[in-house]
Amino acid sequence: MYSLGFQKVDETNERVGAKALNLIKMKKRNLPIPDGFVIQTEALKSYLEWNQINLQMDNIQERVLHGEIPIEIETDLIEAFKNLRNSYTSVAIRSSSGAEDLEGASFAGQYETYLNVKSTEEFLSKVKACWASFFTERVEQYTQNMYADFDEVSMGVVVQGLIQSDISGVIFSQNPVTNNTKEIMINASYGLGEAIVSGLVTPDVYLVNKQTLEIDKEKGLKEMKIIPLVEGVQEIETTEDEQHKFCLTEEKIIELVEITKQVESLYQHPVDIEFGIQENKVYLLQARAITTLAEENNLTPFQKDISLSFEDMEEFWVLNDTSFSHAVSPLYASFIVPAFAEGTGSSFRKLKFMFDKLDLKLYQGHIYTRMVPYQGDFNKRLKENKELMESLYPILTKRMNKIIKEQFLPYYNKLDKFTKENLNLQRGKEIVQNLADFYKTAYDLHFDIVMPQMSLNTKVEELYKTLTNKESRHNVYELLTGKMNKSLEIDRHLSKLALTVKGNSELTEIFQEKCTENLLKKLEENKAGESFLTELDTFLKQYGYRGVVSHDFTGETWLENSLYALSIISGYVKDGYDFDENFEHTVKKREQSYKDLLTHIEDGEHKEEFKKYYQWALDASVIRDDHHFYIDEMLDAKARLFLLQLGNLLVNYNVFQVKEDIFFLYLDELESLLDNPRDMNKLIEERKEKHSEHQQMSSLPRYFGTPDPAQLKEAERYMGAIEENNTNSETSIKGLASSSGTYTGKVKVILNTEEFFKLEKGDVLVCKTTTPLWTTLFQTAGAVITDAGGILSHSAIIAREYKIPAVIGTKIGTNKLKDGDMVTVDGTNGIVTLVNE
Repeated sequence: MYSLGFQKVDETNERVGAKALNLIKMKKRNLPIPDGFVIQTEALKSYLEWNQINLQMDNIQERVLHGEIPIEIETDLIEAFKNLRNSYTSVAIRSSSGAEDLEGASFAGQYETYLNVKSTEEFLSKVKACWASFFTERVEQYTQNMYADFDEVSMGVVVQGLIQSDISGVIFSQNPVTNNTKEIMINASYGLGEAIVSGLVTPDVYLVNKQTLEIDKEKGLKEMKIIPLVEGVQEIETTEDEQHKFCLTEEKIIELVEITKQVESLYQHPVDIEFGIQENKVYLLQARAITTLAEENNLTPFQKDISLSFEDMEEFWVLNDTSFSHAVSPLYASFIVPAFAEGTGSSFRKLKFMFDKLDLKLYQGHIYTRMVPYQGDFNKRLKENKELMESLYPILTKRMNKIIKEQFLPYYNKLDKFTKENLNLQRGKEIVQNLADFYKTAYDLHFDIVMPQMSLNTKVEELYKTLTNKESRHNVYELLTGKMNKSLEIDRHLSKLALTVKGNSELTEIFQEKCTENLLKKLEENKAGESFLTELDTFLKQYGYRGVVSHDFTGETWLENSLYALSIISGYVKDGYDFDENFEHTVKKREQSYKDLLTHIEDGEHKEEFKKYYQWALDASVIRDDHHFYIDEMLDAKARLFLLQLGNLLVNYNVFQVKEDIFFLYLDELESLLDNPRDMNKLIEERKEKHSEHQQMSSLPRYFGTPDPAQLKEAERYMGAIEENNTNSETSIKGLASSSGTYTGKVKVILNTEEFFKLEKGDVLVCKTTTPLWTTLFQTAGAVITDAGGILSHSAIIAREYKIPAVIGTKIGTNKLKDGDMVTVDGTNGIVTLVNE
């Protein structure tokens, strides 16, 4: 039998083609699919054999169009066609390739569709036309581009009762423009759907929030429509009334959304759907995976495990743009995602914390976070946590330093030795696995260090609020400035190197050079310059383990390229910056503010309690930047240097062309290559191109799932604002008040370290977020505005250290503002006002 009715097709039957299987899958779940039958792929193969057509011939398409259908095939097909015509006025005939609509190879639009077919003669003619369409040059080229084996691809044909649509359209279960999985996009117009699919009309566009069902509408021109005639179809102009109103009612939009959710749930990934509405009843005509939106279609179990799945998206995951402001490389994701889950799980158990763990996962190259709540006796756990934290508060900094000395520094010494080894493949694999294991240990210790400090800060906030009746959290943290930490220590050394330059006339002359590369050459050619470079080298050996791309392996370290530090020193020379003078002022201001606060607080038990906890918090205030230097930065930097050596080894085995290509492999791929080296150049180039696309994404879902208010509040405590403030206007942006004061100045949007040179004295620094690497910009900036971060983010902490106003976590700063805009930054109230004329 060459034809099979939809009800008789097994969902595993590959001989009907992917489009047919999609329709049958939905039909069997009682979704509104018009009835029909499938001409199996064997029919085409038999047809080719009967007509002695092979793939090596010229003009295959013409031969197929004009061949003779064997009588046994013709009889079978005509019977199926007549049975279907008993229920429908006419039919639609569409190709159904073995590769079409499969994940990773969507052949949408590559084959022919025929509408309003009524006679048996026309039916048989259109079946042959569908078969012939497979052999067109554009389809052959497409199959080759999609890595399909052209000789093996086969063609089925779907014959379906034609829905004489009054309205038709296409639904995307994930917004194809922004990739926002929380939005459904519906394109709709009048008549049969080919007008939209073929781009003949400008349809109405409806964006619908899946959770709230809020609808945004954009009216299209709907210039014409395709209608069925007695024979064939006709294009006619729509009426003025049709053009000036929306073609879908809100009730019908909601109905389409609910059906789409069912289809998406069935497929477990985003889909696009063609639909038609006849006499107010909705019919689904086609459905397929949105393969162009799929991150990667052939993920290994390990890669799937570290990536957000469709099922994951039903839960509350937040875009972690505070710690990971950029798309991360596959290899870094392979290390950090498991490290976070296992590390936080272990640490939170020891600390009796109110969450089981923090999960990280990858979506379009970006990191999303989910907090997994504690499932046991909440009150008991809270009591245990409180008792444990009280015992740790007085020793937090001492405890951190002990952990770093006993756990991290010895491992770094080992890693340095690994980097200098004459590696072979097996030894490289052993060290990689050892490094991946240490990342899990490192993030156990990382959260062991930072979580008690966060708990202490919360305690001080609560006491401050009780004593002063003030809600302003940033006022508390301004009392914790003026304590030397690693970021400030680095800035201090850079400032001293700048003072060395200013104290030497030869060096001062050399540093007039604006091009950093030329500056380095001039220093190398001068005796005083050589002495200065020796000092710089000493500085880099101590402080150079920081990458220009934070939280990734892809960016050079300062140790590898001295131009980064040299550029900062050059800026300090130009600006006349003196760190010690600024820091002394910060210390004095903090001491005076604390003294003023105490004079306004009534003596008593609460005041003494506040003083005790405040001193502990002041002592622990160094933890944020010190742990970042020794754990977040140094571990990634030293891991990078080792992995580059391993990359060199794989270059020698012709796996890829340059050592940095190693960062675009996943960990399981790397381990496999160390067992069996093979050419990965093509895959690497694809990954690098995809990584570049991810880096340039300006709009990502800020979270998945439907959080309740408590979940949102908890997430915002650790990661800052999740949604843009709804009081924003054309001239005003709201964020978190993070560092007091008001400043008016010119905007400079800095998106990465390569743009540091743009910032001039007094500019308002606008960026996604900052890390300790960005600390050196704060002495230049007049104020700071960030997209991401909270009151305890690096941006907020360092802005307070440098006494410059800061508004943090605006979510839209880098998109809304542009270089040259004049803004007033009110860091006391968390408001940015555009003051352009």
